[in-house]
Amino acid sequence: MFHRIMEPVSSKLPSSLPASSEQLCSVLRSSQFFGDFPENEIVLLAKYVQTQVMDSGTMVFREGDRGGFMCLLIEGGAELFKQDRNFGSQRIARISAGMTVGEMALVDGQARSATCICTERSTWAMLTREHFVRIIRESPPLSVNILLKIVMLMSRRLRQTSGQLVDSLEGREAGRNTQ
Repeated sequence: MFHRIMEPVSSKLPSSLPASSEQLCSVLRSSQFFGDFPENEIVLLAKYVQTQVMDSGTMVFREGDRGGFMCLLIEGGAELFKQDRNFGSQRIARISAGMTVGEMALVDGQARSATCICTERSTWAMLTREHFVRIIRESPPLSVNILLKIVMLMSRRLRQTSGQLVDSLEGREAGRNTQ
């Protein structure tokens, strides 16, 4: 049912997708994650990012696999799934254009905490951990900005998850009180 990733497809990019460095810079500039980076950092970052197209049903990464990259969804859609205790999958997020996934893997290289699957033909801008380490060495200001964005994003997601946990616990408690 699912395709495993990923082949470089720069030669297969439709004309509407970023094929040039200028187009990629434009996409990065307009994203939620990189949008407020200084122009010189956007231009530098574009040199390290690879663009890939994946068909609907393609597994971008699987929960438990070692992480090696983060992705910015340029066009298309995806969903994140988390395995439950019965070895089923629960959808935990929908990903739309402009959003990122896999940020933790860029920092720690540990096993993926969820599975990401394309829900339609999707174009991704990918930053590998290897390229990120090069950015750390070659452009400390850019690496600091990337890390700050990751920290802010993780903080926001943790706050949302904490709120959802409280709502869930309150729901369970209310259910116990009515029995």
